[in-house]
Amino acid sequence: MPRNRLLTAACAAGLLLITAGCAVGPDTGPSLVLDGGGGGGAGPSSRTPPPPPEFTAPTSDLDWGRCDASQSAAAYGLPAPAADVVVDCATFRSSVAPGTSGGDGITIAAVRVRLSSTPAAASPVVVTAGSDLPSAIPALMTAIGPARQILADHPFVAVDRRGIGASSAIDCLTASERAVVATNGAGTGAAADPGTRQQLIQRTAAEAADGCTDTLTPHQLDYTAANAAADLERLRVQWKVSRIAVLGVGSGTDVALAYAGLYRNRLARIVLDTPAPYLVSARTRAQQITSGLDTAFARFATDCRAVNCSLGPDPTAAVIGLIGRAASGGLPGLSDTDVVRVMATALAVSTGERAATVRGLADQLSAAIAGDTAALRATATRARELRDADGQLVSRCNDIAQPVGQNEISGLVASWRSQYPVTGVTQALSLARCTGWAAGPAMPRPAGFDVPVLIVTNAYDTVVGGSGSGALTPLLAAVRATSATVSYDGPGFSTVAHSECVGGIVERYLTGATVPDSGACPS
Repeated sequence: MPRNRLLTAACAAGLLLITAGCAVGPDTGPSLVLDGGGGGGAGPSSRTPPPPPEFTAPTSDLDWGRCDASQSAAAYGLPAPAADVVVDCATFRSSVAPGTSGGDGITIAAVRVRLSSTPAAASPVVVTAGSDLPSAIPALMTAIGPARQILADHPFVAVDRRGIGASSAIDCLTASERAVVATNGAGTGAAADPGTRQQLIQRTAAEAADGCTDTLTPHQLDYTAANAAADLERLRVQWKVSRIAVLGVGSGTDVALAYAGLYRNRLARIVLDTPAPYLVSARTRAQQITSGLDTAFARFATDCRAVNCSLGPDPTAAVIGLIGRAASGGLPGLSDTDVVRVMATALAVSTGERAATVRGLADQLSAAIAGDTAALRATATRARELRDADGQLVSRCNDIAQPVGQNEISGLVASWRSQYPVTGVTQALSLARCTGWAAGPAMPRPAGFDVPVLIVTNAYDTVVGGSGSGALTPLLAAVRATSATVSYDGPGFSTVAHSECVGGIVERYLTGATVPDSGACPS
């Protein structure tokens, strides 16, 4: 019997002066340090390029209702936005199985974030955070952060991926299955060696896959990035506009690139904000993310020492010790995966002064080291809710490409433990979460782009790491795409949300569909 459970172009770069970058827009903002590498792709042409495709305000909009901006932010652990930030909420219906006749519908949630001064006729930007987090989070962080002025010209319409956030929820795991999967086989802090944990998570994941298949059938493989892209297309149709602008953040770049692959002639702009590796094996993707996470945590340790945080002179050693203690069952109610997830989420979902974020996280970790785990456990609960809901597991398993064999995982645990001392073990074990799941169709490969591709990256992103843009180089080169990559070395999920310089570049790109030379924004 089935179980019923469901992201001033600069004037100076050393001795290089780019005068054209100073002529665009009323305020060039912080400087962009150019590397002279150009945009890649086919290079300049002697003929006059066609005008960029336009994207406009909706002709037929959603039935928006006002949401309380402060409450919306508080739900994600964010501070209240300024009084001029307006948040609206709506839903729309999409096909569970796009491209098929008839079939069931699914409710997709949208959150519009704008300023009270934003014109009613302003053209919106569709924002997706994929399966990482509810999509409203990067939109709200942009409204709270240094790039908020972008919303005065382009409201952000955040669309939750199906089964995630406020979109039709999935509840298909039992509570015990959910605990095992979310903690990578550690349950609620019980001591277990990695081999035993691997066996437990594989067994539990297979049982969960069966239960979710029973609950979702015949749609258990319809929660892919491609179908999430179809939901964005449904929104475009609802709006009755010819093209849309898409900003993908983290794994939301999977959805943005899938949209480019399926609906190229409907795409007006595409911004890939700290992209996850695309069209690579599950092992390659996981290793790039793991490497990026350890790099980001090393930055946290450096920042921690700089502000004389409570973790002492060697924050890395203190954190590794705490993770080891959790793995051995020494932190009741907390696993090593919980500690890593808390750190990653606290550093990702943050705004305002970096030093305050660092101190706050360090204080929670220090308290746990001293035996007071209350604050860390509360933060861990919120992080699980944001990062590991049933719909996120279903989406990630649907999207998995070239899965890692079960016999390989134990070897990765051993090698990643030394290579990535903070996150290696938990990240390797997480590869077992999709045991028993059938993968959905391969993500679509874009055949080309009608507009330049703007990539903005952050080497210290604690959700997808900061190395995914490298995997896009051959893909973009193969279709002779014009592109530019702008980097930023300040931590936090969504580069756009955390950098005034990056926000200014994105705003000018949205206006004219031109990209600067690749370069770097200051932190």
